[in-house]
Amino acid sequence: MKYKEHIKFTSIYTFFAAFPALLQLIVYPLIEGNHKLGAVQFGHLAITEAIISFVALFCLFSMGAGVTRFFYDYNDTKQNYNKLVSTILNGILLRGLLLMGIALVFAPFINTLFKDKDLQQFQLYGPYLVVSGLCRAVLAMSIALFRQEKRLLAFVVISFLSGTFRSGFQLVGVLYWDLSFIGYALGTAVGSGIITLGMIVYTYYKCGYHYDKAIRKQLRPFVINLIFADFVFWGLVFADRFFLLGQPENLGIYDNAMKFAIGIQFILQGFTGSMQPDLFALLKTGLHSTEQEVKKLSNLYMAESIFVVMMCILPAMYFITLFYQTKLLVSVSIISIVFVRYIFMAQYNVFSLPILFSKKTNLIFYINLCVFVLNVGLNFILAPLYGYYGAIAALFFSYGFQVVVTKIAQARVIPISWNNIKLFYVPIGIVLLTIVLEVVKLQIGGNIFLFAGVLVLVSSAAMLTLYKREVMGLVSKLMKRLKPTV
Repeated sequence: MKYKEHIKFTSIYTFFAAFPALLQLIVYPLIEGNHKLGAVQFGHLAITEAIISFVALFCLFSMGAGVTRFFYDYNDTKQNYNKLVSTILNGILLRGLLLMGIALVFAPFINTLFKDKDLQQFQLYGPYLVVSGLCRAVLAMSIALFRQEKRLLAFVVISFLSGTFRSGFQLVGVLYWDLSFIGYALGTAVGSGIITLGMIVYTYYKCGYHYDKAIRKQLRPFVINLIFADFVFWGLVFADRFFLLGQPENLGIYDNAMKFAIGIQFILQGFTGSMQPDLFALLKTGLHSTEQEVKKLSNLYMAESIFVVMMCILPAMYFITLFYQTKLLVSVSIISIVFVRYIFMAQYNVFSLPILFSKKTNLIFYINLCVFVLNVGLNFILAPLYGYYGAIAALFFSYGFQVVVTKIAQARVIPISWNNIKLFYVPIGIVLLTIVLEVVKLQIGGNIFLFAGVLVLVSSAAMLTLYKREVMGLVSKLMKRLKPTV
């Protein structure tokens, strides 16, 4: 494995995948305050983000995975490649227009789904959310394609511009247009729309207009299970927000912690985007000759993921303490346990990618459907009783189940002799340590930074010990490259 190239691509993909989330960390303190938005209003932002994400999933229709997988089947000629990209883009835009029509026609009915008076204005903010979701889908497809082609400059430019424009207009929308979540929704739509419009024009200029029936026919069976799995995953991520609607202040506190955690999700997406093309290329060559490389790549991905989770905990806690004023300050106490759940996500990515390569997407759908049912059931029971801790418990049970079942399914589809200590047992052990420390903290009290520090120190020491050989080997290679030649 070419470590230098892997580190290069991983660093670039990770930073710019997380760049929009980093900008959001600047926006949130500027719009939060005693005379600005508080915990309840941040709860409204949680619901609007859930709707935007739903729209994005429907418009994208899993074509991010589709374009990266079928890229290998259609990159033989420029004509075939252009047809693939243009066909996918046209499908995204048509689904966006369909949702816009639904939002305009059924706004009065959607209003009845909310008890909060501010949220009962869907006719005002609904179209903004649809535009924002459509833009996110177009940009997600474009960025996935740029990653697959390893077009770093295009990836960097689009990520930078989309994050900058979206965050800038969000700030303007809240502070100068309407000091509410509606101004935030308007700013998101305008900022995202400017960049997305340019991306659409560029794509049509480069690829032309195609809506190839044969390509759609081949894509449909691949993505149909994935899109249902994506909706299930959306439910896993956002169902807890709806169960906390009756506790708007708790919803705002919980969602604020989750907003910081989204930064880790984007970083993991960057890691995954860097790993996936190499992993698929190795699997295409044949596992019999590339299994060791597959294992090294996956081990490195898991080490990077856990390291990032640990390194983000204390900075996020200090950031909230320094810059927040309202009851959102309470969210600092749950940062550790909210962040650690992304270890489950990293494990799931490792075990699900071989299934995705084999095109057995029905397995991914069935697994995530069971996980979704489990999550909703647990949220229904736990969230009303224990607030955001109930929602967190539901997530941990659900994601743990997801990892175990996906690992079993992957072993039957593409058997790989993983190093289970590195990929399974130690990561699970870190999650269990986090739970124990959280329970002890709630029972006896104490400095929340002390408990977080113990978690970071113990987990980092365990990972350095476990990956000592890989770390020393990587350092040795870098030192040799940096050593001046005579």
